Amino acid sequence: MPRRRSSPDPRNRLAVAAILLAVGLVIFFQHRLASRYIPSAGPEYNYLLGNPSQAVADSAHRDNLLIVKPYFALSYNNSTGEPNWVSWRVTSSDLGNAPRKEDFDADNTLPADFQIITEHDYTGSGFDKGHMCPHGDRTANNEMSFATFVMTNIIPQAPNVNRKAWAQLEVYCRELVRSGHHLYIVAGPDGQGGRGSHGAMVQCLHNGQIRVPAGCWKIVVVLNDEAGDDLARISPETRVIAVEMPNDNSAVGEEWAKFRTTVAQIEQRTGLKFFDKLTPEVAQKLECKRDDQYIAPPRPLMHGNGE
Repeated sequence: MPRRRSSPDPRNRLAVAAILLAVGLVIFFQHRLASRYIPSAGPEYNYLLGNPSQAVADSAHRDNLLIVKPYFALSYNNSTGEPNWVSWRVTSSDLGNAPRKEDFDADNTLPADFQIITEHDYTGSGFDKGHMCPHGDRTANNEMSFATFVMTNIIPQAPNVNRKAWAQLEVYCRELVRSGHHLYIVAGPDGQGGRGSHGAMVQCLHNGQIRVPAGCWKIVVVLNDEAGDDLARISPETRVIAVEMPNDNSAVGEEWAKFRTTVAQIEQRTGLKFFDKLTPEVAQKLECKRDDQYIAPPRPLMHGNGE
């Protein structure tokens, strides 16, 4: 007598279906993540849009020395004791919870005959050690965070600039990153003569070795998180935020948006030339744009020492 074949257990069918569904979801989300993957920041990305002063990695160029560090690039000026500009990129992979460093390091990678600025040269000056590439943009791990605490990444900033409007702009930029964008940023000082917490106008610190700038500026190019060639994706419609604010403790509060300007105006004031890696047509249109997107009123920040 033939043996009867038992019918499949419906529970087994459900289990197999659940496994297939789970595998399908994993493949789907891996594909979605891959399509939005932005390579982790590296030296070549940190000044992808150009070299604003045509800085050269040669110690003979004492006031326009190109320094390419792992997490930002800069042009250093030995005569002013500060950067001419600092450039970097920010993606979601750069953000985390790494702490601030307790102190600032002298940059011992400078050529042997360059002046070495230390954090003590700012002591009692009435000016903060103002980050250009901020700690907050490099919090994925301690190494990245601590790398921003080097004096070649620092300018003398009035406390109300560093801790209020400038810090609010930094926070806004990171909000853009967390909302699905990545940014190309370049920032620096402008002119000479600032007003710190002591009230009087100050031209320089540490017996003239460090120039106190009259203002500070920042340019932010905003791109959606998409795979592909960022240079090719930048168009005249790309959002560009350009800001220049006075380095004056009595003239700056929490609001940064009122200091919006154009890249062309920053170029005129500084003598720098931005976007030289873009086509002239695209660069010219971006330089003339003034960002007009609505910016919500800022909320006072919890910390009191800038980013």
